[in-house]
Amino acid sequence: FLQTQQGLRGGLGRARRVGDGGTMASAAAPATVGRVLFYSTLTALTTGLGALPLLSCRAVTPRNIAFSNCAAAGMCLAASVSLALEGLCTPLPDARLRVLVGAGLGYLFIVATRSFLQRHEDIKFSSLQGANAQKTLLLIVVMTAHSFAEGVGIGVSFNDRAQFGVYVSTALAIHNIPEGLAVALVLVPQGTPVVKAALWAVISSLPQPLMALPAFLFVRQFGGVLPVGLGFAAAAMAHVACFELLPESREEMAKAKGSDVELLGVLGGAFAAMLAVQMALHEASE
Repeated sequence: FLQTQQGLRGGLGRARRVGDGGTMASAAAPATVGRVLFYSTLTALTTGLGALPLLSCRAVTPRNIAFSNCAAAGMCLAASVSLALEGLCTPLPDARLRVLVGAGLGYLFIVATRSFLQRHEDIKFSSLQGANAQKTLLLIVVMTAHSFAEGVGIGVSFNDRAQFGVYVSTALAIHNIPEGLAVALVLVPQGTPVVKAALWAVISSLPQPLMALPAFLFVRQFGGVLPVGLGFAAAAMAHVACFELLPESREEMAKAKGSDVELLGVLGGAFAAMLAVQMALHEASE
């Protein structure tokens, strides 16, 4: 996500140079719709690679579930911080206000979604049901929602130049792998096959190609929406991490007669690892 700021700046700059009487198609001449679709789809597919490390997961124990949920929470919190910072750094005069509006909408979205799921206690998701299905489905919904902002970032970056769009797509593809791992960490320890978890991870990223095309064609309109989407995703992911994943981690660790210190170590490690990936991608772009 830290790459989308440069893509937004370059794309909006190109759009402004076209002028109100120009067309977006001529501004995007160095790239094609087919190329944008190809790279944004490839970016979404890499999310499934995050499930591969869990091929060795065999035992489903309270301790494994606690560690998995805690690691997923750490990754979500790190991604939330990156999303918020990215929104605040977008080259728009009222970026802070847009991020705050998006965060408010994200909070309301999570509250409404959670209320809906709680009214359907018999809901089933994959091989899960009840409270586990509600929590997992909420995570998938949040991951899917935040992928819309990623798609906008990809589309806008291709309006700068095709080469830069390829770079941003590659960076986001690398970023998607630990996000896929976060999804798989919630599904696999509870009995979902790794292949199915990888599929759900990919599905959560499908908005990327869906939003990349319209953002590529109408960069000026979508550029202003991006900080709102980033704020929305940041608030939603932070809420899921703090009020869904972490509480369940503590419950499962209590069953395993473990301590919160163990969970704190896993949480900090996952947070630091995810943030390190974000910063490495950011430094590589400079």
